[in-house]
Amino acid sequence: MQANYHTHTRWCKHGTGEIEDYIEEAIRKGLTEIAITEHVPHKDNLDPRRIQWEEFPAYDQALNEAVKRYEGKIRVIKGFECEYYPEVLNAYQMFMEKYGYNLLILGQHRSGKKREIDNFADKSVYEMEVYADEICRGIETGLFHFVAHPDLALQGYPKGWDAECERIMRKIFSKCEEYALPVEINANALGDRRAYPSENAFRISKEYNLEYLINSDAHRPEDLCGESVKEAEAFARKLNISVMDYLTIS
Repeated sequence: MQANYHTHTRWCKHGTGEIEDYIEEAIRKGLTEIAITEHVPHKDNLDPRRIQWEEFPAYDQALNEAVKRYEGKIRVIKGFECEYYPEVLNAYQMFMEKYGYNLLILGQHRSGKKREIDNFADKSVYEMEVYADEICRGIETGLFHFVAHPDLALQGYPKGWDAECERIMRKIFSKCEEYALPVEINANALGDRRAYPSENAFRISKEYNLEYLINSDAHRPEDLCGESVKEAEAFARKLNISVMDYLTIS
């Protein structure tokens, strides 16, 4: 692993460690790039498990100071993990254009017109379908650099892998192929023994012309290049999936 593009810190309210702790760990482990990608803040502050809107100036200042402090030692990229919510896409553009957040990750944690669907919770085919539709619409915006945990839809589905799961995942992978958007093998979820990353899903993904990357999705500094990343690398080898070393980020 030479770079990590999915990293959370204590600012997300469900992680630990300061920004600098992750950067120092990345340097110790020999990484040459690290993106700090907290969950993007929303003006409505409906989700308490992320940076709140009024906290953004302090967070941005801390991240800017870290970028400057480690210049020449490691590339630190400013990014956000974002949901596709049509009503806030203008804010995403603002973060990129005004504040230099050059990496946006598409990670659809909640779905529905009122964000009423928790994509980690128990679900039926309907909730999987909504997830897939929103992921596809998010991809079509052209705002995002890759899809985080694309098979999150499988979490909480009680029937295990079946024809509906395959149909949902083919829909997502087909759209990723159409827009040449890489997909993530999420080490954090693998270490937590969630329903994703799914061998079944990633096995059929190979039928599409896709690029892949492994990210730690670290929420603790020690997770950055920990055992779960090694598991993700073994996961890719088992399925004969070639993984990108770096993303192209301006």
